[in-house]
Amino acid sequence: MVAELLSHTLLGQYRLEAFISATPQGEFYRATDLKNAQRLGVTALTNSSGTALPKISHPAFLPALAILETPEATLLLEPWVDGPSLRYLLETYPGVPFSLPETLAYAKAISAALQALHKQGYLHNGLCPERVHLNKQAGLLLSGAGGCRPLASPADAATDQYALASLLYELLTRQPPQNPPANPRNLNPEVPDYLARILLQALSPQTSARFASVEEFFLSLCLAARQSAESLPGIFSSDSTPLSRDTLQTWESLPPLQTASAPIPLRPVTKENISAAGAPPRKPAPWAKILQVGVGILTLAAIFFLLSQIQPLPTQQTLPPPKASAVSATLPTAAPTFTLPPEPTRQDGGRIVFTCTRGDYNQLCMIRPDGRNYQQITNSPANNYYPTFAPGGEMLVFASNRFGSFDLFLLLLNSGNLSQLTQNIGNAFSPSFSPDGFQIVFANRAAEGPTSLWVTNREGSNPRLLYAGANTIVNAAWSPDGSQIAFAMSVGQPNEFQVFLLDVQTEAVRQVQTGLLGIGGSLDWSPDGKNLLVFAGAPGDKDIYRLEIETGNAARLTSGGNNSAAAYSPDGAWVVFNSLRNNEQADLYIMRADGSELRQLTDNPEPDWQPRWEP
Repeated sequence: MVAELLSHTLLGQYRLEAFISATPQGEFYRATDLKNAQRLGVTALTNSSGTALPKISHPAFLPALAILETPEATLLLEPWVDGPSLRYLLETYPGVPFSLPETLAYAKAISAALQALHKQGYLHNGLCPERVHLNKQAGLLLSGAGGCRPLASPADAATDQYALASLLYELLTRQPPQNPPANPRNLNPEVPDYLARILLQALSPQTSARFASVEEFFLSLCLAARQSAESLPGIFSSDSTPLSRDTLQTWESLPPLQTASAPIPLRPVTKENISAAGAPPRKPAPWAKILQVGVGILTLAAIFFLLSQIQPLPTQQTLPPPKASAVSATLPTAAPTFTLPPEPTRQDGGRIVFTCTRGDYNQLCMIRPDGRNYQQITNSPANNYYPTFAPGGEMLVFASNRFGSFDLFLLLLNSGNLSQLTQNIGNAFSPSFSPDGFQIVFANRAAEGPTSLWVTNREGSNPRLLYAGANTIVNAAWSPDGSQIAFAMSVGQPNEFQVFLLDVQTEAVRQVQTGLLGIGGSLDWSPDGKNLLVFAGAPGDKDIYRLEIETGNAARLTSGGNNSAAAYSPDGAWVVFNSLRNNEQADLYIMRADGSELRQLTDNPEPDWQPRWEP
């Protein structure tokens, strides 16, 4: 088809000047609109669903200008990007693998665009190095969105994940994956083993074996590389991405075209405006007249709008180094891209994760609020404590001493992948995700002094001291709006604590005056951020209380049973906690938020404790 199309000026208006490459969507050309001297990218679509343009909204995607039906082919018209494609880079540096930071920079930009596309209900279904373009003004741009198709089901998105994994595989190994793909480490020993296994999982022939989303795939790559997503370099603005940067700096742009007459605006072609415009008698291609009223203005407007909207890739804000002062760091703020906020669930929420003592070790278990689907999710010869869900419910973070001291670990529930987040910083426990999923606050005893508040990025990078209190801190929890961190700190008496709040922006710390005696080391926020669940009372006779933060007023929710470690359901209607009321056997119980409708959830001769609800 290449020779045939290059020998024609289509519709009397579009001259195909150069064949660029074949893509999964069809052959890709550079063309000139002879009516207004504008360069276009034109794809002769192999499969087309008609003349309807998908409505894609994301700055990384080139806008689709029109889909035209011609006697020769169905054409997708897009603005031309005067810059190298990723395929051009691969051909410019034959046999040279991309570095891991440069590869992850592409993974970051492309996965964010694909994730947005999937949320809008579309599948790109044509991602390849030829569709990835670099431009000095706009950064990374993706073409082909005008040829995408609606997602039939969420599982369809695994097709784009496979294409992204194939692209990254080729960057790292300089070979496209075969069927079956070879271990990337066999082709490039610099690829980390864990990252190689993640790539192969995304390339699995079974879509169900791939990751739940391209976002989860990208974040798993970051975890494997021990890289913070926020700290990844820009595509061509850093010494970490030399191939992209140097290629763009030496790129020779095409000379500007000479316009013989005033530009004619271009508007997207639809069935409605074709019939409204009317076609001359005996003319087989009515689109030519329509395009005479439309080509130039929309092309220029689309390009300038695109360039004005695209922002540079975010960079990580680094905290000051730890110091033993009241508050040693200000938490960075960034636009959430990691996970969506939790959505409302059924009346008593989704799954409940908890610590379960099984044999000689403490493990992690999970159960539904109605008592169904109990499962033990760890079985290691080590102690695992303090499990809690990440926003969105797809991951767990917990503390374990499987490698000696207690460190934080992240478990991806869909894939079973486990990553160590902290290492050699002390004994870390009681983690809590920030609401946007970017950071984790936790308690850590780094030396012989008291346990302090620490924070780390979600991939385990940049762990640092946040607050060095006067006494031992045993629990921390981020508020639902992200503005405060509640924590329990010793007041100098054994096993007795008080509740404190740290303001994230001002670094101010204040004690919540409760009037309660014997407060234990566990707390949880209500979804509206107005209350905390705590437990307090005499030793061996603790009860659950709802503590109003502003006033310090406390309402008792249980009566007897020696109860502790309460947590709210996502809608705030229910509370789960552990209790020794059943023959001194530690089990989980559920009750309404006002203490009514109490019912037992687990019944195991070994202890079940520290429950936390799925968002």
